[in-house]
Amino acid sequence: MRYLFLFVIILTLASTGKSLAQMSVEDPLAGKPPFRRLFLDAMVTEESQGLTRVFHAAEKYPGNPVVHNDKPWEGWGPYQYGTVLRDDGKLKMWYSCIGGDSGFTCYAESSDGINWQKPSLGIVDFKGSTANNIIGDIGLASVMKLSDGKWAMYSWGGDKGPNVAFSDDGLHWRFDEGKTKLFQSSDVVNFFYDPYRKRYVSTYKIANRRHRATGIAVSEDGLNWTKPVEGPVFGADDLDPDASQVYGMPVFPYQGMYVGLPWIYHARWMKYGAYDSPKKMYEAQEGSPCTVDVQLTWSWNLIQWNRTPERKPFIALGKKPAWDWGMIYTARAPVLVGDKLFFYYGGFDRVHDEYAGVQGAIGIAILRLDGFCSMSAGDKEGWLISRREVFGTPRVTINAKCAPGGYVLAELLSRDDKVLTGFSRAECIPFKGDSVRGVIRWKTEEFSSAQSEADKKIRFILKNADLYSYLPSDIDQSKDAGTIWMDK
Repeated sequence: MRYLFLFVIILTLASTGKSLAQMSVEDPLAGKPPFRRLFLDAMVTEESQGLTRVFHAAEKYPGNPVVHNDKPWEGWGPYQYGTVLRDDGKLKMWYSCIGGDSGFTCYAESSDGINWQKPSLGIVDFKGSTANNIIGDIGLASVMKLSDGKWAMYSWGGDKGPNVAFSDDGLHWRFDEGKTKLFQSSDVVNFFYDPYRKRYVSTYKIANRRHRATGIAVSEDGLNWTKPVEGPVFGADDLDPDASQVYGMPVFPYQGMYVGLPWIYHARWMKYGAYDSPKKMYEAQEGSPCTVDVQLTWSWNLIQWNRTPERKPFIALGKKPAWDWGMIYTARAPVLVGDKLFFYYGGFDRVHDEYAGVQGAIGIAILRLDGFCSMSAGDKEGWLISRREVFGTPRVTINAKCAPGGYVLAELLSRDDKVLTGFSRAECIPFKGDSVRGVIRWKTEEFSSAQSEADKKIRFILKNADLYSYLPSDIDQSKDAGTIWMDK
């Protein structure tokens, strides 16, 4: 059977004996405590009325695609099942090329995230010349920079399974032959570093009753791996359409939690007879769309996962005959560009298993910072009451967007929902703009000593506005429920 991701040959290079005990370079998406309060998390809201919880899709960049098939070694075209990250003042991209004479991982770089260059690296010979941007016959690369300035790259090695390579510059890679197969998995793997628990994590393809699903493996040193659950932790469920499988799922740490980007393969699995040949699988998926798009999920512990009530795409397919109408796969994590999250993705103009004339390219889907979910109000006011917080300064930073005539107000409450003296809605200075760092203030500029030490709640009042996240000033981290939860 010919899978999309099996065009990989692993370089056989000298062992490095390298340990991966070092932490990865600080990830601005992961953040540090206290974490911003996102509305993905049900802990954030104690009570609400007149508001709608809205999940937002990433919006495609109008100039897509930003990386085209313009090199003979790119085969069916570049696609982004790899890594994009910021380093040394620029964005760096490791992307995959398959089909025809190709089976490579290539490298590109950009100063703005839009315009990409493919430098001539002189590393790999392609038809008699090293004047190309190929770094190896590697494929499916999860690249990380370590705290000592070195690099690690995890990839899928065919029969050799998941493995790891090391580099001094992110371009020239050395495989650790002693750890060629890190753990048992199928052919789709993604890796990331978990700064909250100081460990390496992989999501890998495994089977459940709906066929393709996702499992979890973890490692303290990046070399010796275990599986906290022997089996899938995420897969299609009975709220999904019948033709739904999880082809793969990159995960990235974000503000104290983990956000996943499941690649949903819209194909049926067998409901009659045993699977005893690829022919039976193709028979089962007859009449299915066989497209792949991207949805959204999140977790606090990598084992239990939450999903949007409506199983709609986070990054949707284009309309046929667009360059990305058939399949979409993503980089392992977005990149922060200004106040936007750039999700790089590879698109194809054919469905899975249809490769005649297929062409691939790489585009961007963009989301505002913390923009996964908002509490939204229309022409009538709505409100929510936050969980209890301990903070010493009467200011709250908010990520909010107001339509014309809209506003966000707040009042501070005692733990039994009584309005604190000096901090009613009448004394609040309204927020009426569009900012990821707006500030809610009151005419009263300081708490009394009793108010400062007490637990407080925030009642946000919205009209024609969306509230995406918030964070009170001067959080007492020793009493921050979110931080305590993550530390367990």
